[in-house]
Amino acid sequence: MSPAPRPTRRLALALGGTSVLAVLAACSSEGGSGASDGGGSGEDVLARIQESGTVRIGLEGTYRPYAFHDGSGELVGFEKEIADRLAEGLGATPEYVETEWDSLIAGLDVDRYDLVVNNVGITPEREEVYAFSEPYARSIGRVAVPADSEVQTLAELDGARSAQTATSNWAAQMEDLGAEIVPVQGFAEAIELVLQGRADATANDLISFQTYQEEHPEADFRLLDEELPDETTVGVIMQQGQEPLLTEVNAILEEMKQDGSLTAIYEEWVGQDITPEG
Repeated sequence: MSPAPRPTRRLALALGGTSVLAVLAACSSEGGSGASDGGGSGEDVLARIQESGTVRIGLEGTYRPYAFHDGSGELVGFEKEIADRLAEGLGATPEYVETEWDSLIAGLDVDRYDLVVNNVGITPEREEVYAFSEPYARSIGRVAVPADSEVQTLAELDGARSAQTATSNWAAQMEDLGAEIVPVQGFAEAIELVLQGRADATANDLISFQTYQEEHPEADFRLLDEELPDETTVGVIMQQGQEPLLTEVNAILEEMKQDGSLTAIYEEWVGQDITPEG
């Protein structure tokens, strides 16, 4: 018989040290029934995290200021700090699994990690297959074009070539505007294609563009004045059927919103508060 799962810090405090195992058992029976299209195997992932003392977190680890390696090689960034807080709240040590975007979400299906914290937009299509936490950030979509481009408005992107990772919400939004998608592996490649004239535009988060311009002031592109029409919120993503884990992650995020620590993380790394309203 495996050892009883360790309670999270929040659960232990809430119960005052009484009936913890009973509550964990109830949580296990609630979340452990049935596999899902999102890779659920019937296992209670929260119980596994507590038993092992480790939570596996998928991210790309290549994009400043989300999660990236600094000059010393250390993984840092605002999503890295959020992920650290999630691990702490779960009473576990984080194990980061860096994966390219196009296979990142699918890694949940094959149990490569327990959570993904990687600026993943919450969309109806993804919610049919995976479970999302409550939003922890809002993403303001903008479009970059060459500095000398004749394109001035979103309406003029109809028929344009837009460099995007094929499975991203940015690709979907650009397709809705009539653009032809030029597949790329990531943001840096997309910008390079625009600068080289091999793509007419690329869409992404405003923070990504601002950071790139700070690091590459010579980059000869500009942003269209209009924001993309669909404001995106992002959440922590996990397998479906993991209600105990989802509940705990939501509780940790809500605590961070209430105590101001989420805002402090954003102000440190982004210079503005991107906490979702409501």
